[in-house]
Amino acid sequence: MAWRKYWSTTAGIALMACALPEAVHAQDAADARTTRSFSAADFERFAPRAALDMVRQIPGFSIKGGSDGDGFFGGGDADRGLGQATQNILLNGQRVSGKANDAAATLSRIDAADVIRIEVVDGATLDIPGLTGEVANIVYRASAIGGTFSWEPFFRKRIGHSILVGEAAIGGRSGKTEWNASIKSDRSFRGNFGPEWVLLPDGERFLLRDEFSRFKINRPSLAASLSHEADNGNIFNANLSAGLSFLKTRQEGEIFDPVDPIGEELSLSDRRGWEGELGLDYDLALGVGRLKLIGLQRFDKNPSERTFIDIDGYTSEFNQTTLAKESVVRSEYRWGSEVDWQVSVEGAYNMLDSEAALFVTPEGGVRSEIPLPGANALVTEKRAEAILSYGRPIADGLTLQLNLGGEYSRLSVDGEAGTSARSYWRPKGSALLAWRVSPSMSVNAEIERKVDQLSFGDILATVDLAENTNRATNIALVPSQRWRGALSLTKSFDGWGTISPYAEINFIEDIVETIPISPTEEALGNVPSARTFTLGGQATLELAALGWNGARLELEGEWVDSSIDDPLLLVARPISSLRDYRFEIALRHDIPATNWAWGGEIGASRRNANYRLNQVSFRYDDGLEGQIFIENKDVAGLTVRATIDNLFNRRDAEWRDVYVDRRDGPLAFREESLKPFGRILELLVKGSF
Repeated sequence: MAWRKYWSTTAGIALMACALPEAVHAQDAADARTTRSFSAADFERFAPRAALDMVRQIPGFSIKGGSDGDGFFGGGDADRGLGQATQNILLNGQRVSGKANDAAATLSRIDAADVIRIEVVDGATLDIPGLTGEVANIVYRASAIGGTFSWEPFFRKRIGHSILVGEAAIGGRSGKTEWNASIKSDRSFRGNFGPEWVLLPDGERFLLRDEFSRFKINRPSLAASLSHEADNGNIFNANLSAGLSFLKTRQEGEIFDPVDPIGEELSLSDRRGWEGELGLDYDLALGVGRLKLIGLQRFDKNPSERTFIDIDGYTSEFNQTTLAKESVVRSEYRWGSEVDWQVSVEGAYNMLDSEAALFVTPEGGVRSEIPLPGANALVTEKRAEAILSYGRPIADGLTLQLNLGGEYSRLSVDGEAGTSARSYWRPKGSALLAWRVSPSMSVNAEIERKVDQLSFGDILATVDLAENTNRATNIALVPSQRWRGALSLTKSFDGWGTISPYAEINFIEDIVETIPISPTEEALGNVPSARTFTLGGQATLELAALGWNGARLELEGEWVDSSIDDPLLLVARPISSLRDYRFEIALRHDIPATNWAWGGEIGASRRNANYRLNQVSFRYDDGLEGQIFIENKDVAGLTVRATIDNLFNRRDAEWRDVYVDRRDGPLAFREESLKPFGRILELLVKGSF
């Protein structure tokens, strides 16, 4: 059986870990939960300016969790609500009750000079339910006032360049009140250029598009945090963020048949949005324990306009405005010392309001609107969650954490395609074990019953003008659930570095995939079951042990095997667009007795093909990712770095098979493209004040 192979592989990682030789690693003996402890001196050779620079240099550690990315409910794996802690970063022992303005973002606003130490702790040993694996606790105390800044201009041939990129942060302390704030300009240009061939089913080249694509992204933002500790030990925190988002794209192509020019195509899009978030929490002593009250309010508005003009002058327009809101209140009451208990209750109200219209205009004709049922809709959710958590040491070096509870949700959809309201209750919980095998090795195991988040944008109907495809609405869509098992370990070797392999398996119910809803329509719907198995790991090798002083090698990789029964063909295939594999190898050499450093990295990643009912598309990188840099850590007190990205001149590659009717019928045509995007010169200047 396949599942036996996966569980055997996972168990094998633990057995190999236990067989590894022990090596004593310096740690903070005052806290038995700490697996590794780092002082400012451990990062001195990297000349860090902010706490984020320090965390990025922790051997075998990566920041996980946090912000849900672009927009709240427009797509992807956005998490609504706060739930239990998922970010593996703590600030002075506390999680940050923010999302866009999360702990990782806050690290960039903490001056490295204010960091006292960084403790790497087994998450299951903490009294913060939901954390597993290694967690970095940044112990710091802000100085009276100070700040950091960075300037990051970039230059790209043909695609574009910008000098207005960077961040400035300032923070300080007055008595028992700490504060920090930042302003950030995040700008980038992406794109590519080159031929795209259209092939007939027999492989004959039928059409050539010579295309040039350019994507201009601009995201200015403000963020601030404030923390106050009262004389009685009560703690108040506030996190505020606000930002604008501008995305403009232009894709133009000259069409050949296949040698002589026959016309031009033009695709344009323009999105202008804004978002804001306010998070507050108050931690106070109450009875035999402590009560934490949390509130979060988020807003996100995104008007967008998309236009496509084909070679016959036929114009299509899709205009959409989405407004998303999220309101969350949460309370956590915890008590106990050797045995940790916590009861958490959360309520949330989520809303996505979409207004959209599709227009077409024949060349020289009259603009008319095309009905698109399901693109205009109001989606709302009222959700409640309650979790009881229990944690305690059960043997020397072995800690158990149990979480048990459930989630109730009432989801409503009101739009042109109909009205739907449904409620569901689903159990959720987890069991975690943290085992300190030795001072230099820890093993973490977890079994979890999880309810995934449903992206409200998946319910809406939408169109892709350039590819002439559309997706209908499905107001019966429900969130997926899964059984998840994970095993990870971290092993430190004195003077050599750290390795951190992991394995994870998921058995998923009601996974969201493209399904047929009529003989001619498709939508995102629920497929009964799917499975994923992941093997991955990180490793840090200090090359001084081999005689190369100041050099470090970082390795990171992941391989994912997945399976789902295709809703159309009823045969097993990989899950659409899920990661297939990735790897990165990075070298950094801080030249001893100088301010100079140099290094580089290579890597590659790939995702599965995307399966729709009438087509299959596959986007991938043709070649290796690569970059090289040189850095001086004291240029008039500043750190200055120059980087050349896309060192191996990799290209954006894609093929798309389009069928006459559906994928169980004959092939209509294939598109193939292999487009370079050139090398990128990046500069970095950062300092402190």
